Amino acid sequence: MTALVGPIASPGSGSAAPKPVPLPKLDGTPPRPNTLPGGTSPASAGPRQTYDYENPAEWLRDRPEPDDFEAAAAQNSPKAEIPGTWERCLKRWHDYQLDKKNKQANYDLNPVGKKPSPMLPWEKWLRQYIPNQGNDNQGSAFRMHVAQRLRLGANFGWQTESYVQGVNRYYDLANEKLGLFYEVKSGRGIDKNELARDKAFIEAERGSSTPRKLVYIFPEEPTKAAKAALREAGIPYFVVSAQKNLMARGGPDQGTAESDDPNGGPQGDTPSPGDILRGPGQYQAPAAAPAYIADSGDTAEEAAEQREVNQQFATESGHPEMAQDLGGVDFSTLELRYVSDTYHNGSGVQYAFKADASPADQESFGGRRAARLASDSFFVWLELPPSAFTVNLNPDEPDRIIDEQFGKTDAGRVLLEADLAMKKSVAQFIHPDAPDGNKFWAALQGDTKCLSMRQWIVPDTATVRDDDNELYILDAPLLVKMESDIVKAQGVGGASGCGQQDEASTRHNEEVYRTTILPQVQEAVNHAPEYADLRRVYASRVAAEWFRLRSSTKNTAYSDLIGKGDISRWASREGWTPREVFDRYVQSYKNGEFNVTHTTTEGNIVYTSTYVYGGVDFSRIEQNHVSAAAFAKDHPSLASSARESLNGPSSEGSEENDVWLGGQTTAVPTAEAFAVPVPASSKPLFYLLAALPLAAWIVTGGVLLRRRRANSATGARP
Repeated sequence: MTALVGPIASPGSGSAAPKPVPLPKLDGTPPRPNTLPGGTSPASAGPRQTYDYENPAEWLRDRPEPDDFEAAAAQNSPKAEIPGTWERCLKRWHDYQLDKKNKQANYDLNPVGKKPSPMLPWEKWLRQYIPNQGNDNQGSAFRMHVAQRLRLGANFGWQTESYVQGVNRYYDLANEKLGLFYEVKSGRGIDKNELARDKAFIEAERGSSTPRKLVYIFPEEPTKAAKAALREAGIPYFVVSAQKNLMARGGPDQGTAESDDPNGGPQGDTPSPGDILRGPGQYQAPAAAPAYIADSGDTAEEAAEQREVNQQFATESGHPEMAQDLGGVDFSTLELRYVSDTYHNGSGVQYAFKADASPADQESFGGRRAARLASDSFFVWLELPPSAFTVNLNPDEPDRIIDEQFGKTDAGRVLLEADLAMKKSVAQFIHPDAPDGNKFWAALQGDTKCLSMRQWIVPDTATVRDDDNELYILDAPLLVKMESDIVKAQGVGGASGCGQQDEASTRHNEEVYRTTILPQVQEAVNHAPEYADLRRVYASRVAAEWFRLRSSTKNTAYSDLIGKGDISRWASREGWTPREVFDRYVQSYKNGEFNVTHTTTEGNIVYTSTYVYGGVDFSRIEQNHVSAAAFAKDHPSLASSARESLNGPSSEGSEENDVWLGGQTTAVPTAEAFAVPVPASSKPLFYLLAALPLAAWIVTGGVLLRRRRANSATGARP
């Protein structure tokens, strides 16, 4: 049996003794052991609360990339060993660059094994470096927060950094008399090296008549991997729901200053990497969506490098479990699926994205681009009139491609590119080598078997749950419509549409297409990867329409934006022009991408022409509103998943096929918006005011008692 020694005991070999932090002494009675984590009936820690911590390196955010000579000069500076200094940051950047260059040089000399991933640019490296410099402070702050919330007072027998000799392990909080040990994690992960010792601790306790209990404590649900590891080790976990609040941006030489938030705010009102649904004059509140999405890699290779760098920094900080890792999210499927306009009395918005889950070891990348597109499109749908939300690739109408303002946005680009993609999809589906291609051509009639039609994408009926304050977008499908029409412009070989074909053949061919090819086009538009951006901007269109209608009867966080026509803040982030997309379509139209050449069994060459044009029309949307009863029955965990996603990735249902990431915006600085009210009992005046009624009662009671005794002495009745 291993023995428990207090925090002053000597550690075993290979383990440095952490500096113990004294726990507070608490008033009142201690909590009942059975209500604590690890007890027979642990009580809930209550609603989510906020705890504060400082990061000495936060003041380094947004610093420009240093010159090589500046980074080299910091190598020998004494300040390079002080956390939070510019010199320490420069040294780590210099070391990182040198290490990457050496690995690449070695691979170039002997290209065996995995090729080194590209070096991160300064801005992305810095965004990995800074948060990890506050890991120790964050961990200590959350541990004290847990002690306060669970009432683990020093006078109740609790202590920090308790050492277990036999397994060479320190535990964050422990009570020797109760036999309870708590390992407190301020992140969502665990330290695998520590877990091996925890298993030894559990195994050693099995033979005891009064085995001591070990419980992990998290501020939110741990990762899937952490859950699986703890379950395999036989270690329970407990959630003390908490939200961290970064308090300082100062450095050793700069002092400290309260931090609004590192994700963007009205200072200059310039967009930042964490900008999501933040309107003018709003702040981006600390939450899961901006934290995880803003730092996601743009490619799989970059995401892998970020994961490695982040893990290294977290390990160096002594908290490998705090490495931020969002592997297991398919960002290509990310869509805005929840909004609420009740946050801060309508001056801010709560939102949540939904994405498909992917294997945990699969790199998650592209989140920043997907979230920006969803967010920018949301504001474009608010700023411009719905009549502008149409695009048109018709070779007969080069001057009616897109609305001028809409053509300056990525939402407009997505609709136009989707229209072109749809025409290319048609060419793939009707090709004789396609699964239904031969069947399609064999069923056509007419000498040339020509097909000329208009085909366009419109919103299908969206299914939503709208309780007047919150909107859940349950389904947002798209519909592909088509009709026969004649194109006047000359296509392949200088020929125009199917004007020479008899009307009966045209009607027959249209029906064949409608029953064989159109369902495939519809399936692709709603599920194929090449239409993911279209589905993403459509979900934002549904959310924006909710705010548009809501703003017609009450003030909302975005009321001042609706219909103003100013898209300058959300102009396209990619260089493109509507005419360039139109010209690509015309090139395909004229050079034969939509023309099929095949050979009959007799060896004759048959040329079959298709003329496809149409567009995308998002000017009108229809909605099916689900009742409260149906919503609760069909989506019992969706509401909690959307709300819990503010603090970390959450999933709907037991299958966990969906991942939700939430966020908030607010019109007041986040330090003020999320300030925890000071308890009245902490103010001296509280006790004076609370004592006044009691004093008055005592005085009044004393007067009445004296009067009663005086009356009794004289025989008078009161």
